[in-house]
Amino acid sequence: MIVGPALASYLVGSLPIARLAAPAREAGVSPRWLRAGMIAADALKGLLVMGFLGASGNPYVQSLVATAVVAGQQWPFWTSERDERGLAVAAGALTLVTPIAAPVWAVLWAIGYVASGYLTAGSAFATLLFPLATGFLAGWPFALVSLPVCVMVLERHRVAVRRMLAGLEPRHYWR
Repeated sequence: MIVGPALASYLVGSLPIARLAAPAREAGVSPRWLRAGMIAADALKGLLVMGFLGASGNPYVQSLVATAVVAGQQWPFWTSERDERGLAVAAGALTLVTPIAAPVWAVLWAIGYVASGYLTAGSAFATLLFPLATGFLAGWPFALVSLPVCVMVLERHRVAVRRMLAGLEPRHYWR
């Protein structure tokens, strides 16, 4: 039965980390540290869900659990916020599936960022090529696990890519 782990993954992915961090914001914690802590909490959310619910080793179950936790982050059950891309949760979940996930994504992101100068382009480039790179490096079952997650994350990049193409995103100019 895979409906139970998928539903539990979605509900855990829906936990509103930004709202849970509101008391720290009101207490005067630096926004930079608060954002770093929220990213770490989201990655930990993905790690824990995959560790407990996707530990079967079956790539189909792992794919469903990873997709459900990212879907919970992007379309939460508990709140009406819909602006999360789900990158940290995806990184946490996929890193537990294969340890090369984070380094592969980081290298692909760096290539996209250096080539374009846009953070959004680097992120979209890395997310687009991640399943292919993971398939060659770790095996095609790992690419199968990451494919639906990457499609969902790419869908959330749609608005940022439009802003980038319109010239509204900040760009880094290399000297």
